[in-house]
Amino acid sequence: MNKLDAVTKFFETDKIYLDERKKLSEKYGKREMWEVIDPWPLYCGIANLAIKLSVADLLRSTLDVPGHVAEFGSRRGDNLLFMAKILRIYDPYGSKVTHCFDSFEGLTEFSKQDSVSLTDAKDLYKASYEELLDFISLYKMSNEIVIHKGLIEKTLPKLLEENKALSFSFVYCDTDLYSSTKIILESLHDRLSKGGLFVLDEWNHEHFHGEGVAVTEFLKEYGHKYKMHHVRNTRRPNLVLEKIDF
Repeated sequence: MNKLDAVTKFFETDKIYLDERKKLSEKYGKREMWEVIDPWPLYCGIANLAIKLSVADLLRSTLDVPGHVAEFGSRRGDNLLFMAKILRIYDPYGSKVTHCFDSFEGLTEFSKQDSVSLTDAKDLYKASYEELLDFISLYKMSNEIVIHKGLIEKTLPKLLEENKALSFSFVYCDTDLYSSTKIILESLHDRLSKGGLFVLDEWNHEHFHGEGVAVTEFLKEYGHKYKMHHVRNTRRPNLVLEKIDF
């Protein structure tokens, strides 16, 4: 458990669960990766399962909304491939693709609005770009996923400048930090279709204040064009902004 999570609503129950699953891991020993992955409901934690079910429900609710899907802050790519696989199952002949935005260097760009210790969070969430490419290749999804590698503050404006007709139906924001969240919301407001969703993963978080600050500032200007939704039965994502007007 990351020490940033040491003071949360679920700390005590999470600690018990993590300790007990470690004991089970030691009891049954190492196993071949696919022997664990294929029967994954046996091993998956309930909190993690709740996250994936929530994402699936939200994404499926936008299948009839025109535009592509984007995730900002993909880390290892589990949620990215999860969403792309959902599109393959429920919209196999549609034109939607999933865009990935990440530097794969972890958290690096902090603002005063973030209110998080650089010692605790610096480089948190680093991941292997090569590993992600390998699994995209395994599932033959190179035509369904587009990766924009680098800082979002640079890659997103470049993409929008080069693709002025590009629109989105579902935008998953999981960067945790102020500057990236702010540019995502402000840059994609005009590109989000009516009925489309901004989904916030760390809104109102105890440690990462920046995402919530960016949302508050965005809603001061555009709040009349969105409806806020709480996501039930999961810790994350915890806020949805549904676009109700242009």
